[in-house]
Amino acid sequence: MPAGDAIDVHAIRIGTFAVPIAVAAAAAVGAVVAVPVVSQPDQTDQTAGAPPRSVEGRAAAVTPAGDEQPAAEPSLRNYGFFSGSYDRALRPEWDYELEANVWYVSPGGDISIGGSPKAPTASLNVDSPRAAPLAEIHARFDPYTVSFRGSLLDVDGVADLTGPLAVGPVAFAAGETVNANYRLDTADVRVGRRVYQFDGEPNERGRPLLSSGVTLEGGLRIYDASVGVIGPSGSAGASFTHLEPVVGVTAELGFADRYQIQLQNSFGGIFEIDGQDSYSVDIQVSFKYRPVDNASIQLGYRIRRNVLEGDDYELDGAVAGLFAGLSLRF
Repeated sequence: MPAGDAIDVHAIRIGTFAVPIAVAAAAAVGAVVAVPVVSQPDQTDQTAGAPPRSVEGRAAAVTPAGDEQPAAEPSLRNYGFFSGSYDRALRPEWDYELEANVWYVSPGGDISIGGSPKAPTASLNVDSPRAAPLAEIHARFDPYTVSFRGSLLDVDGVADLTGPLAVGPVAFAAGETVNANYRLDTADVRVGRRVYQFDGEPNERGRPLLSSGVTLEGGLRIYDASVGVIGPSGSAGASFTHLEPVVGVTAELGFADRYQIQLQNSFGGIFEIDGQDSYSVDIQVSFKYRPVDNASIQLGYRIRRNVLEGDDYELDGAVAGLFAGLSLRF
């Protein structure tokens, strides 16, 4: 690496966070909507003295004077500002959704330890893509959801330094072979509210031909990270934990409850609290295909830009890559 590059690295460690079960959030796909079953009155079923039947097949109210009153209309769910005038389609009921993915992710950016100059992750050979777990759990209480999300990233690299490198108090010389570790784990919990839901006309299966929804979310995100370098001249590193508030929005577009496009955006940050400040932007877009009501396969892309700073470290970079996995709802 070029002379003067300083690195602050020793295993970015973001502790393993159980991506627990919680309440549905921006990803909630189903809402149950009742559609009245219409049955025509059957004259042969009317026995003497029996109360008249409504067109919905339920007994109509009869006043003392004998006048028939129309039966009450069933209540139908209606969310948001533009919920439409179509009849609500009967959608599959689900309370929990679990998404398990493999994220082919690559870290990038600069790291610094102990006030030394920033060094790019490429100089330590910890920027190559690798498979990492990525998971979400949602619990739904219409129109509210509770969601847990988490990811784990642990990268080891071996680099032959092309120039001197300072990592905290240790100065590595050009030509040394060093072992580096970069670990960054994240977990967040959010509560969301469905603010918009539209279901179009149902198909022959009773599913809406076109549906869309928007959920707003708020919660907390935690980072557990560590960076480290070991070589003939010694070892140096740092580990740290950050907690930041986060807000987000999830938008969904579905077709016949078989295909779905989902966009998730979230923004987090905290400034100068206990010697730490951070900010992050997380964008994820995915496509789901659901061959059966309770299971789907998905493919997507996620990028998260984050800056984490403390008294003796700084991590300024991003992680990004494609992911694929399975989603189950029940």
